[in-house]
Amino acid sequence: MKKRLILTALMTGALAISGGGAAAQNEPAAPADKRISAEAALADIDLMEEAYRRIHPGYTRYASAEDMAAAWNSVRAEAAEGISVGDFYIAVQRALTAISCDHTKAELPRALADDRNKTPVYLPFKWTVIDGRGFITGVPEGSPFRLKDEIVSINARALSAIIEERAPLIPVDGYATWSRRSGIAQSLEFMGGAVDHFGALLEDVTPSVKVAVRRPDVGVVDIDAERMIYDDYKAIKEPDEAAGNFKDAVTFKRIGERGAYLRVDSFVNYRIPVDPDEIYDPIFDALKDEGRDHLILDLRRNGGGSDDASGGLKRRLITKKHRFITEARVATIDHSGLEQYLSTWDDRVINPPRIAFKKNDDGTYSLRQFFDPALKAARPERNAFEGRLIILTSTDNSSGSTNLIAALKSLGRAELVGEKTGGSPTGTTAGVLVTLTAPNSKIKTRIPVFRYFNNVTGFKEGYGVTPDVAAPMRVEDFLAGRDPAYDKAISLIDG
Repeated sequence: MKKRLILTALMTGALAISGGGAAAQNEPAAPADKRISAEAALADIDLMEEAYRRIHPGYTRYASAEDMAAAWNSVRAEAAEGISVGDFYIAVQRALTAISCDHTKAELPRALADDRNKTPVYLPFKWTVIDGRGFITGVPEGSPFRLKDEIVSINARALSAIIEERAPLIPVDGYATWSRRSGIAQSLEFMGGAVDHFGALLEDVTPSVKVAVRRPDVGVVDIDAERMIYDDYKAIKEPDEAAGNFKDAVTFKRIGERGAYLRVDSFVNYRIPVDPDEIYDPIFDALKDEGRDHLILDLRRNGGGSDDASGGLKRRLITKKHRFITEARVATIDHSGLEQYLSTWDDRVINPPRIAFKKNDDGTYSLRQFFDPALKAARPERNAFEGRLIILTSTDNSSGSTNLIAALKSLGRAELVGEKTGGSPTGTTAGVLVTLTAPNSKIKTRIPVFRYFNNVTGFKEGYGVTPDVAAPMRVEDFLAGRDPAYDKAISLIDG
């Protein structure tokens, strides 16, 4: 029994941990200013291309084999006469975005990542993008900037031009390019968001920066400020900051006599794990005991996370037994020749047991249902909510949150209010992620192992989920402090 449980944890996406293997982490880091010879870079590219072609279960889901070959050849062309580590990282990241998988990305070599806490490259505020425009949402004490200042330009370059340049480096699932919005200004995945993260490599960043902001009372104001290191940037607080860990991400309140509001900002439950039942049970017990039959579920800030946190919510929102995932497929179980460059939290992912899989006619392998509880039907919990469910959606939704939204919509359990989502409602390429460490550049890239096939209908492949009622946040709403999606949901309940 113990071996079966270990294998189950290995094969499912419950932990979804990327990288972290001891071998990879102990690799010596390349100096930030080191140039890589053409020969060394080309060897790294050959390794990356082979690894992704063999392992990634969605390698040609949206791109053709010819498209991917062209993407790697573009990196080769850039490295033909040697290349700096930073430029190589950008080129690799650009190639990986062609796969159109949100879980597929490159990580900075350790020396470059460490340098983010030595060299100030971050704008001294946090901000967001609304209707293609940037607005400040968090400032440190004593800052010359104000909340809701509109960012017009940075060092005399229009913010719109900067966004246009850097947004294509953010990977998205399928064709949901609108979901890049959430990664432009802020992103844990890209150490602060695309504008700062990639900008530190694409331009000569100086410690001081001139930012032009627009204020309703005085017009455009030029402000000279000092950039920040990463830790100081992360420490900036926002008035309504989303929690990054599931244990702090759940908010519940009652609405009138019969309604309730539940906000879940994250399903990430592997950094500081808690038992999801201890979070959900008091809430759903209260809904049942108090006879509340209208629930607004706010998932707008939730990008996904752990299966246990999302699964616990699913089982409290279904009214009958349901199988959410019909298949978990891998491209290969043979990683021969690649093992020394791959790492993850359990080496059995790299060389999985053959008995756990059945071979398909196309050469791929499907995980046998016996080894993965996620492939079995889920039953409603004793305190499952059976009333009217309205889910608030946004472009921040991807991965696990989009899967939950799609499942409940497909079952006819939910009305959706808000914005189009990112993610893959028909099934993600995710689960356990392995890290590939290129031996010469020390660049690490993430490769998902599984492609999941969700038991849903009515969704166009690669386009996220479209809400039943569109209620996007507009500039005028943001500046006035209005929440159009929430207000619309309240009106539906009241109506």
